[in-house]
Amino acid sequence: MKTLINALAVTGFVVAGTFTTFGLGSAEAQMRELRFAEFGPNRGTRAAALQWLDEQMRERSGGTLGLNITWGGALLGAKTAAQGLSDGVADMASIVPVYAPGKLVAYEVVDTLQFGDEWVGMMATYEFMTQNPAALAEQKKANIRYFGNYTTGPTQLLMKDTAVKTADDLNGKTIRATGAFVPAMEAKGASTVSLSQPKVYEALSNGSVDGSTTYYYVVKAYKHYEVIDYITELNMGQVLAFGVAMNAAAYDSLTPDQQKLMDELGLEFTQYMAQKMHASRTDVKKELQDGIDGHKVEIVEPTAELRDSLIKIADADVSKWLEKATKKNIDGEAMLAAYKGLVDKYAQERDEKGYPWDR
Repeated sequence: MKTLINALAVTGFVVAGTFTTFGLGSAEAQMRELRFAEFGPNRGTRAAALQWLDEQMRERSGGTLGLNITWGGALLGAKTAAQGLSDGVADMASIVPVYAPGKLVAYEVVDTLQFGDEWVGMMATYEFMTQNPAALAEQKKANIRYFGNYTTGPTQLLMKDTAVKTADDLNGKTIRATGAFVPAMEAKGASTVSLSQPKVYEALSNGSVDGSTTYYYVVKAYKHYEVIDYITELNMGQVLAFGVAMNAAAYDSLTPDQQKLMDELGLEFTQYMAQKMHASRTDVKKELQDGIDGHKVEIVEPTAELRDSLIKIADADVSKWLEKATKKNIDGEAMLAAYKGLVDKYAQERDEKGYPWDR
């Protein structure tokens, strides 16, 4: 299986080695489109993956199941997605737990480690979210069923007017940041603000922020290259508490065959995204350097001192997640150890066998 994507598209490969189909022998067979709330635009790697998912659902269900995707936050925005999904506003949605404080604390554990390998992180997260008892219990309480994962890829720093190479370059700047990157940036003299990605373009354009922690695919999907000049290639940790979930009642309303199909596709979707994000990091970087629509972005190499110190500060931020876990009566230390074990498991598989699409 040289290329996972081709295998998925052509042969309908699934991990268990089966292919789920639905016959149309009954006149009663009807098409059901699940309402999908996506806060991002209808372009870029993530949008292409959702369209792939819709196509696979329709093909494998024999035309009885698909998605009706609402793009750009028109149904649910990034900050309302998790609660709206829980309330049944949508059947499925892209969710970011950090924007719904206290709702999916177990999911947030996957953002506590600073490493940038997309496939390792996504596979570890998928297994954690579908197998860990505490994570499953939290999903049940929230009326949400985890489906599959995205990743941002490694974190970079985009800047509008000033290149950042050293810690001194951050002093006095206003940076859009979330999670562990807030204390990391503030420790270097920057002030931080919290903004969802759809609002970053305007903030950069009007000068209310000087820069933003970001990811290569986001710079292209949201056209940030139109309003920035530099990207400092920090290659810090990725956001993995970022995925697709279903309203639990919507999942329960599916037929057993449809539920089986969705379970299979959740893992395949995660694998598909891992390969696409791994490849797009290199591709998008080159596009930005060559220029998109006449806009070129300079890639800046930070000093080792800056990068290492930022990683050290971000790693120490795990204490904040442990406090949140304690408030939710979750054994944070045990959960963190379980997740680290999964990261080690998939890192070892990668080292011994390579990535699935290269095997």
